[in-house]
Formats: sequence, C-alpha cells, structure tokens
Amino acid sequence: MFMRLMIVFSLCTAVFAAETKEHIKVQTDRNVIHPFNYEGVELLPGRLHDQYNQVKDFYLKLRNNDILKGFRQRHKSHTPGRELGGAYSDSGLTFGQWLSAYARMYKVTGDTAIKDKVVSLMEEWAKTIDEDGFFGYHNPPHNPGHYIYDKMVGGLVDIYEYTGNENAIKHLDTITTWAEKNLDRSNPFALPSEWYTLNENLYRAYLLTGDKRYYDFGKVWEYNDYWDIFAKEQSPFQDILKSNPKHESYHGYSHVNAFSGASLAYEVTGQRHYLDAVVNGYKFLKETQLFATGGFGPEEGFIVPNSMPEILEGDQRGESNVPVRFHFETACGSWAAFKMSRDLMRFTGDAQYGDWIERLIYNGVGAMPPMNEDGMIMYGSCYHHKGAQKKLFTVWFCCSGTLPIDVVDYHNLIYFHDKDNLYVNLFVPSKVQWDGPDGKVKLTQKHRFPEKDFVNFEIDPEISGEFGVKFRVPLWADKGIKVKVNDKEVDVKCIPGKWATIRRNWKKGDKVSLQFDMTARGEPLPGCITPLAVMCGPVVMVQASAREEEGWLAKVSDLRFPADWLSVGSQVSVDQTRGLHSNQVLRPFYDMNVGEYYQMYFDRWGQKEILPEEMEFKGDWTTKGVSRYSAKPGSSFECKFNGSAIIWEGRRHNNAGIAKIFIDGKEVENVDQYGYTDVYVQRLDQREVPFRYSLSNLGGGEHHIKVTLSPQKNPSSKGTEINIKRLLVFP
Repeated sequence: MFMRLMIVFSLCTAVFAAETKEHIKVQTDRNVIHPFNYEGVELLPGRLHDQYNQVKDFYLKLRNNDILKGFRQRHKSHTPGRELGGAYSDSGLTFGQWLSAYARMYKVTGDTAIKDKVVSLMEEWAKTIDEDGFFGYHNPPHNPGHYIYDKMVGGLVDIYEYTGNENAIKHLDTITTWAEKNLDRSNPFALPSEWYTLNENLYRAYLLTGDKRYYDFGKVWEYNDYWDIFAKEQSPFQDILKSNPKHESYHGYSHVNAFSGASLAYEVTGQRHYLDAVVNGYKFLKETQLFATGGFGPEEGFIVPNSMPEILEGDQRGESNVPVRFHFETACGSWAAFKMSRDLMRFTGDAQYGDWIERLIYNGVGAMPPMNEDGMIMYGSCYHHKGAQKKLFTVWFCCSGTLPIDVVDYHNLIYFHDKDNLYVNLFVPSKVQWDGPDGKVKLTQKHRFPEKDFVNFEIDPEISGEFGVKFRVPLWADKGIKVKVNDKEVDVKCIPGKWATIRRNWKKGDKVSLQFDMTARGEPLPGCITPLAVMCGPVVMVQASAREEEGWLAKVSDLRFPADWLSVGSQVSVDQTRGLHSNQVLRPFYDMNVGEYYQMYFDRWGQKEILPEEMEFKGDWTTKGVSRYSAKPGSSFECKFNGSAIIWEGRRHNNAGIAKIFIDGKEVENVDQYGYTDVYVQRLDQREVPFRYSLSNLGGGEHHIKVTLSPQKNPSSKGTEINIKRLLVFP
C-alpha cells in the first residue's frame, strides 16, 4: 500500500511539475545590434503603411470557421463555414503562418481583437488534434510533413512570445510528440519535404522556453552538408554535386530560408562556422543570383552563375519544354531574405545587409498588387527581357502564408538599437520609441522618399542627453549624402554600406535631413555588363506606357521619366535612336498594375560584335560550330578594338582550363572557364552553361586584348581547354 501511495504521489508531483513548468529564456544574446521585435514602431502614411493595412484588414476579415473547416472535417467535428478553395485548401499549408502574422500584428498594434482571434483559432484547431498528437488535415500516411509542422511550430512560438498565451507551448509539446515519432529523418536533398528549414523555429522554441527537447530536436534537422560548403567559401553547385550525384537542384526560397536555421544555430551555440555560412551565403547570392529587384530563384531554383541573361529571355526550357514563367517567388522569397538580412545585421552589426531589405520593400513584396477577394495572389514576379506583366495566378498557396508576415515584418526592419545608439536602417515614414541611455527617445520620419530625394528625422528625447543616431548609407549612395542638423549642414562621414553617425547632445524637436542623389543609373546583372536595369536610388524603373493621354508627361521629381530622356552615363540602357513617344515613360516597378506591360531589362547601347575570323589565333586551335577551342598551353587569340568595355563569350566546361588576360600589353587577370555542367535546376535545363568574362571602364579609343592559355587548371577540371564564341565591344 505504501509503495502504491508513493507511486501515486510521484505521478501527481510529475503532473503538477509539468503543468507548472517555468519557461525561462535562455541567456545567449549574441546580438551586436537589436531589432525592436515589433514593439514601439509604427508605420506612418505612405506606401508600406497602406500595403500593411490593406493586407491586415484582408486577413482579419477571414472568418474563423472558414479557416478551420478543413481541420474539423478531418476530425469529423461540426464543420460550419465554407472552404477557402485553391490548390492547397485541404492541407493546412498556410495556417501556421497566419497564426504568426496575427500574433505579430497584435504585438504591433496592441489590438485585443487580433489577440482574441489568434487565440481562438489556436484553441479551436487544438480541439482537432488526435490523441497521438497528429494535427493535419489528412490522416496518415498522408501526414502533415516537415513543412506544415515547421509552420505550426513558428505560429505557436509566435503566439507564446507575442501574446503571452502559455497554451501555445502546451500545444507545441503535443504536436512535437507526434513529430518526434513520425517525421522522416532520411533528410533527402531539396524538395519536397523542406526538412532543412525545421531547426530555425525549434531553436526559437528552445531560446524562449529553455526546454532542451526543442534544442535536441532542432539539432536533428541541421543542414550541415549545405552550410559547410558556404562556411568554407566553396561552390554549392560544384561540391554538393560531386558528393551527391542524385542532387539535381536547389529550391531557391527554401535554401535561402535554410540560412535562417544556420543563424539560429549560431545564436544557440555561438559556433562561428554557422555565422560564416550565412555571411558567405549572402555573398554567393549577391554575386551570382540577385536581380536588381533583390529577387532570386527563376522557376524557384538557384541558377548556375553566368546564366542570368538567358533566363531573362524567357525561352529557357527543361524537360517539361515550357518557358520560364516567373523569376522570383515574390512573397516567400522576400520573407526568407528579410530574415536572413536582419539576422546578419543583428549578429554582425554591418549596415550593408540592409540594402537587400530596402530593394525588396520597393521591388519585391512591396511591389506586389493586392490579392483579390477570392485569395488569388501574384505568386511570382516576371522580369522577361522582351516584356512582362504582373498577374494574379494562384489561390491560397504558400505565398498567401508569407504575405501577411512579410508586411507586418516591415515594423521589425526599419530600426535597430544598442545601448547608446539608435539605428535607422530604412527610410520609411514611421516613428519609433527607444529606451535611450537617459530615458525614452522618439524618432519620427515624415517624408516622401523615394518619390522625393530627401529624408527628414525629428528627434524627441524625454530628457536632453547625448547619444548617437546612426543611419545606413546605401550602397547605391556613392555620390555622397548632404546631411543637415537643424537646417545647418554638418560634416558626416558617409561611406556606402556603412553606418553614418551623428552623435551629439540631443534636445526635443531636433531635426535631421538627408538629401540623396537619385540620378538614374544602369545596373547590370551580376557578373555582366549587359543587359541593365534602370535604378533610381533603390527603386527599379520599368519602361511602360503612360496611363493618361498622349500629351501627358510625368515629373522627374516624382520618379517618372519619359524614356526618350534617359541616358545613364556610359551605360546607356535605352537606345536614343529608337524614337520613343512622349507617352512611353519609365515608372517604378511598384507602380505597375496587374495586366500592364513593362520592360525591366535593356541591352546596353552601342554593341559591336567581333567574330573569331576577325581575330588572330596562335598555337593549336580547332573549330566546332561557331566557336574555336584549344587545350594547348601557350595558345592565344588577340585583336584590336575601339571602346570602353568588352565581353568574351563562350561556354563553360568540366574540362576547361585557365587563361591569362592582357589589355594593351598589361596582364590584368587569370580567368577560369571551368563550369558546373549537367545541372538540371528545377524546370530549367542548365546542362550547357554560358561563359562570360567582361572588362569595363577601359576609357575610349583603341585597345588591344590578348588571351593566352595557362598550364594551370581548376583542381576539379578534367583538362585545360579554352573556347571563344565571340567578343562584344561597347562604347
């Protein structure tokens, strides 16, 4: 009897301990600067304010019974409401992200109606969880899988963090019991499971609760094969294909999303190689994958470097023999980039990563048209060289889950802080309240940037005192920024990609103004000098027809340029001889409506072609089609040309070698033509990889180029062969 009583007592004690478990935040703060975590920031009237409110109102109007219908049907519960419909209407694909969005909206607004909605949705959903913890729409074996479990973890963690509701952790515990027993741990590369995004939210759960269970389960899903490639500054195509020949692709959105898992692994462990992976991953994306908009992932895949011009043509075909439909999975890709950039900023303190955020708030998710009343959304952005449109073409897909968390995240991207400084990352009409070193400080931005070229801050400290106001100097602001404090120009060091600092004794009502040079400029694709996008500050401009009558001309100050006015220094992006009409204008991409045609990328003007028969070849060369090849070290080709820029075009090969480039008798660089051939990325056939090497800013007049084969080669290459298709020269 005594033993039975002791067992009962022990069980009761265990149950009581479980019910009263204290959730303690793990003390592993590795932030160099801190985001505001959706607290103390308010958007003021402007583009982002309008988009945020439109999306917020749309999602708040969704009826709870409609959202919950699929879960209740599976559970054979009472099922009022209507099905939302769409491709994934019965999978719960977006439910966890909607919980995240509602919880964060509550944190931003303090609106208890939003809190009541998200808590009610969570509790009604929880009633449909099976005894074993299964929680999806479908019964096993069609289980909810890694993707949906990950989104549910994120939603429950957000409800706990931003509303304080502890039942969220109880429900997280329940579904994790099921996940620990049932999720496939074979961890195959890439799609369809996206298992490699799981550790991010599990580590967030660990940091918030202190429950090591979430740390241990998060550790299971670390994507070390992928992260280690970047930590070692190696090529993801070359190395992962060598180690796993069955791996055919990198799904763009989820593989950028996976870097957030590495960021959280760094936050939890402090091991530097995780952060190195994210830093070098950003470098890889910026140098090889990003369009001028900040978008990436045509047909949802990473592309082999040097292939971007072909992708823009729109007729790149794979085994499915279809054209490229879109170039950027807009809402999802923006969400992954926002997280990656913010993590890099908070862990490194570097301002440069804010440029990716800035581009996407104007040209990515910030340029999306509104969903229609049936939930149809613009899944992807199109940048086709020969013209494109914005289209609504999918219903209640994954992007309808990321869109609401994108727009609420605006509040968490504008400002950062440390103990002594307030950081302004984005120039957006808004206000923030910061607990400064001597008391509360309010900073307000009221302006029309980027429609106008100036930004205004008003600083209102509760108590006058000394602290720093730092603002990000955009990478595009290489012509300087005019800075005034209380209408007096001050000398502030403004280095592109860095923080500029104004440190002084601030008083209530102090004003700062920044004036930028928004002159139009051409920006080519990474590693190319043509084609180019036209940029004004962070905004991508597109050629389109004016909406009004023939005689209407827009104003330069409002980012409206008739195309026949445009000349971008030596990088002329629109041929002035084409005789464009006055109603053909350059407008911001974000200004384009659904169905309007536009052109985003333009050929650099003045191109001249030099074919192999016009060059001098020495050594052992053979002709194959339109190209010439040589594998003998010391062989060379050369010619004279008139212009300031030149491109050598050919093909990359897995047996290619290295060549020395001489301009006007001076050696300028060694160029490796080795490439990642036989890569099939998503729906894009990249088994033939273009090669482009370009030199610009050579100055006008006549020049001489010579290319000589080197005996050296890439360690991965099977040979030393070099080829040339043609040279392109520009004035």
